[in-house]
Amino acid sequence: MANRMDNPAPLKARATVQKKLRRFLLPASLLIVLFIVAAAGTYAWYSLVRPCEVTAVEEASALLFSQLKRYDDVYQVATAASRTSVVLPVSVLQRTLIDTQQVVVPACMQTAKDELLNYMGTVIRAFQAYGVGETDATVRGLIDESETHLDIFRTELKTVKECAPYCIP
Repeated sequence: MANRMDNPAPLKARATVQKKLRRFLLPASLLIVLFIVAAAGTYAWYSLVRPCEVTAVEEASALLFSQLKRYDDVYQVATAASRTSVVLPVSVLQRTLIDTQQVVVPACMQTAKDELLNYMGTVIRAFQAYGVGETDATVRGLIDESETHLDIFRTELKTVKECAPYCIP
């Protein structure tokens, strides 16, 4: 009886099958990895970035405007305060700024939120400058700068509302 080692045909056939299998497994493995990465990326984009869905934009917009109203109410009180009594309203303005920083917005609204925060921060700096006796020109310059930030906030928010849900952050 002939030894298996004497006939190399089955070994060659097995080697050929293994080569073909390896040639098939590599593209199939790459395709599976690509699918997993795409699925994970889509999940991360949807849950972490919060796409610009109309409802998400409306909710975040309502929160930002609520913070703005709360801020402007205290702002009006602070405008009537003397240089020595401006400290209390400024502390409330700072608290509102911190609360506004915590508002989660879709990525497409981040610029609008940043402009709102810049507005609030600039107003606070204006009141602080007023409290320490800076010149009226300095205080007025800060107020003008804050109004620019507020205008940009409103423009950005309007733009986002018009493009949602197709906004690109």
